[in-house]
Amino acid sequence: MSKKKKVKKGKNEQVPQFVEQQQLNKSNTLIFGGILLAMSSIGLLIFVLSEKVFHLN
Repeated sequence: MSKKKKVKKGKNEQVPQFVEQQQLNKSNTLIFGGILLAMSSIGLLIFVLSEKVFHLN
């Protein structure tokens, strides 16, 4: 009976490491996506403001 408990503990220790690695990959993807979205938004804002201010044709 104690052998089964030890085996279960070993399996439980491996699962959080796998889940933690998946969460790390997701957070890296979200950070990259957020930075890309912010850069494109800032670029669009600068373009629109420059059109309004300088009236470029």
